[in-house]
Amino acid sequence: MANVVNSTDDYRFWRDQKLAKIAPNIEACLVEVNNPKCLSAAEKSQIITLCREQNFALFQTPNQMDYESSMIGFNQQLGLKNFDQHLYAKNQGLAHITQTEQKDQAEFIPYTDRAIGWHTDGYYNAPENRIRAFSLFCVNPAQSGGENQWIDHQLVYLLLREQDPEIAKALTHPKAMSIPQHVVDGAIRRATSTGPIFFIDETSKQLSMRYTQRKKHIEFYNSIEIKQAVDTLDQLLANNTSARFSYTMKANQGLVCNNILHKRSAFTDDNAKNPRLMLRGRYFNHVH
Repeated sequence: MANVVNSTDDYRFWRDQKLAKIAPNIEACLVEVNNPKCLSAAEKSQIITLCREQNFALFQTPNQMDYESSMIGFNQQLGLKNFDQHLYAKNQGLAHITQTEQKDQAEFIPYTDRAIGWHTDGYYNAPENRIRAFSLFCVNPAQSGGENQWIDHQLVYLLLREQDPEIAKALTHPKAMSIPQHVVDGAIRRATSTGPIFFIDETSKQLSMRYTQRKKHIEFYNSIEIKQAVDTLDQLLANNTSARFSYTMKANQGLVCNNILHKRSAFTDDNAKNPRLMLRGRYFNHVH
């Protein structure tokens, strides 16, 4: 991708191409997968094309004997091998996103039944550990709730820039958003992370984003322009634009994406039988 942030001509060409390829509806982004461990050429091509044009693809599989191995095999065929072995990740970087009674783990909202605001995964990571893709697969849906919403972060940039180029420019400031260091019992688990909200990723050369709507433990650069730009971004995300998708995944359905903006509604579990369980993998490279 040319430098759409700094070059007006590159931006206009990219904008026209991006708008011409917007998916008409969510059904156009759902791929039926016969065997996730062995994608057909057509299935793989469709998923990669969707991720290149929309930055995400939904997929549906038959029942699997071993969901973990199936999802690991599925992700690897899409080039997702360099995984983030974060605090609660298990086999090959897959995390079990479900309610937990462990006090330390329950401090992280994904492992509760609470709603999660708009964010990109790994927004607190250092640049050398940048999350460029993630997958999410539903083993068991919640009894009610747990709706996922997402929007292509590149379209968000496009909409903001069309509204006011200065807003988009402010969000590319190299110190736009900082996440303070994470200290547990006097030990630093994660260093301070400071960087832009929108940027051209040096590895993929793609327009990328790091963001979270949560305001606790988040610091924005002390300038009126950046604070106003963040307010405008939040207002855009609050609007029900045609670029935003909403979907409650059923069992055997999943999402693979180039770390798009996403959120989750609160949910109610049937704890006695089948609590909500999602398998999530985070990766340091894009789908390819």
